[in-house]
Amino acid sequence: MHRAVIFIVFAEMLGTSLWFSTNGVITQIKEIWRLSDSGIGIITNSVQLGFIFGTLLFAITGLADRYKPSIIVSLCCLTGAFANLLIVIDNIPFLIALLLRFIVGMSLAGIYPVGMKLIITWDPKRAANSLSLLVGMLVMGSALPYLIRAVGITFDWQYTIAVASILCLFSSAIIFMLGDGPHLTLKKNQNYNFISDFVRLFKNKKYVSSALGYFGHMWELYAFWTCVPLLLTLSLLKTSSISLEYGVSLLSFFVIGIGCLGCIVGGIVSKKYGSPFVVFFSLFLSGLICLIYPLIGNNYFYFDIFIFLLWGFFVISDSPHFSAISASVCPKDLVGTALTLQNCVGFSISMITIYVSTFLYESIGNYIAWILLPGPVLGLVFFIKEFGILEKKKSSI
Repeated sequence: MHRAVIFIVFAEMLGTSLWFSTNGVITQIKEIWRLSDSGIGIITNSVQLGFIFGTLLFAITGLADRYKPSIIVSLCCLTGAFANLLIVIDNIPFLIALLLRFIVGMSLAGIYPVGMKLIITWDPKRAANSLSLLVGMLVMGSALPYLIRAVGITFDWQYTIAVASILCLFSSAIIFMLGDGPHLTLKKNQNYNFISDFVRLFKNKKYVSSALGYFGHMWELYAFWTCVPLLLTLSLLKTSSISLEYGVSLLSFFVIGIGCLGCIVGGIVSKKYGSPFVVFFSLFLSGLICLIYPLIGNNYFYFDIFIFLLWGFFVISDSPHFSAISASVCPKDLVGTALTLQNCVGFSISMITIYVSTFLYESIGNYIAWILLPGPVLGLVFFIKEFGILEKKKSSI
């Protein structure tokens, strides 16, 4: 594997630690701003909304295909780090905090999807494997604030936010010094005719099918990640052997972080069976867990943790393969636009389930899993229609 790929995925882990930096200290934040459980959804959705706005901006302007991705990622890391750090100011109004999280989300739009294009410029022939590592590091980055909080459980919550910002600054430096790969293709036409670009993408049936499958995946993913501390709290209340705040923080890190292993294993499996097979298997198993957990969960603490770990493993293992497939079937000069557009719509969808699941959690508890279930089901239907499953398992995608 190209050495540059290792640096990029490490930098992505550091940069994406901004995503759930406030969720890692949600207990303290709920007290400061007197929030209910639905407040978790509001805070998380402020980041998602910023991410959507940022990806839409990149898609409409074509910036991701007209300028060097290393520069875009570096600048976005700097912007996101400082916006995140400002949240620790004492007595900051809640609306200002939401605005700052919105800016963090916009910055992540230049860190994550543009980072996918950056990694492809170094090793396009191994896109599926490279993207599996990159998304795996996104997972670890998202889980890091929970680990930081668990390690520094006696520290003020501001330290968790500050550490995430410092890690993101390191990410900016790494990407800037590394630069772009030898396979970078920039769009020569500088006219911002995004309508013609979108039409080219929408006429590509394979891209559309891959994107639709991804949208189903996104219906489930971020709502699950957002609800992990809530679901774990229910389970931890049944045991007195673990401190509640420490247990929720540490176990949230493992449940979300195990998705990194899911991405890596998925990348290995895809070498033999192809990305479509990994997508099918992941959607099927995460959907199955959505279906059965409300019926069998919240009875035995350790059984719940086992189910959560399985869920965390399979809920994300298909994600890099949607990106790899979309990048492989769309025009080469539109890879950046295709990935940012796909992310824009996918994260818009995630806002719906994040809000609904956190809003209804107090009323229905574990049954929020059934709210997430349509995602993997519809994702399977849309994806299989174009790509099939077993008959194409040896696809080179």
